[in-house]
Amino acid sequence: MASIDQGAAVDAFPDEVLMERLSDPHTIQQLVRLLDKLDQVVFLFEMVEGFLRRGPEIADSINDMVVMLRQNLGGSERSARWENLFNAARRIQEFLDSPQVQSLFRSDVLDVRSVRVVGKLARAMIQASEDVSRAEPKRIGLIGMMRALGDPDVQPALNFMLNFARRLSRELQDA
Repeated sequence: MASIDQGAAVDAFPDEVLMERLSDPHTIQQLVRLLDKLDQVVFLFEMVEGFLRRGPEIADSINDMVVMLRQNLGGSERSARWENLFNAARRIQEFLDSPQVQSLFRSDVLDVRSVRVVGKLARAMIQASEDVSRAEPKRIGLIGMMRALGDPDVQPALNFMLNFARRLSRELQDA
């Protein structure tokens, strides 16, 4: 049978060729593997068949999405908005990269402690401004100033101002 041409053997003895191939150990091993995975093969074929059945619906959905994107992004007004946004972002980046801003970032101006002190000063200034605007202005003389210097509520602020004056003098001497 091996010396006979394969095509002629199939035509002449199809049952014998089939039986010979089915009795081959390699073929038997392959068929067992196929049978073990038959559920997966059937599932795969059903999935492909469902995808092919839904092909026109999927194509229509993709087409609708492309049309929607063209309508929403294609207008000159929208493109001008995007262009303005990118220009603003570029300018902000140029500003942030400038030597002045980089120097500010390296300085102690943005240190958390500095920000806290400035916040306290701002709150005190606002409150003092509101207090003065609500009350009738009083005249304070030299004696009144001397009494105020002894006030326990004023003492922390005086200590702060004197300490600040000393530190500022040292900083200015280094400059």
